[in-house]
Amino acid sequence: MSFDLSEFLTEGLISSVNNGLIPSDLAAVYAGNYLAKSMITQAQVTQVSDAITAYKAAQVAADKAAADQVQLGGK
Repeated sequence: MSFDLSEFLTEGLISSVNNGLIPSDLAAVYAGNYLAKSMITQAQVTQVSDAITAYKAAQVAADKAAADQVQLGGK
């Protein structure tokens, strides 16, 4: 069994964003830096980018749901 650094970095960035450990914009910068140093591939940068997009969409949906709940409770 061998260690795959590119997979480790990619999954680490994705899970860090999803768990709120690092801001999504910073994860994108890290992904770009890792790509520039050939530590991850363009496909893996795309994976990180897709995960960031999904995270942001989930945040918007959660914020909207919370706002809707407040409106329902306030009437």
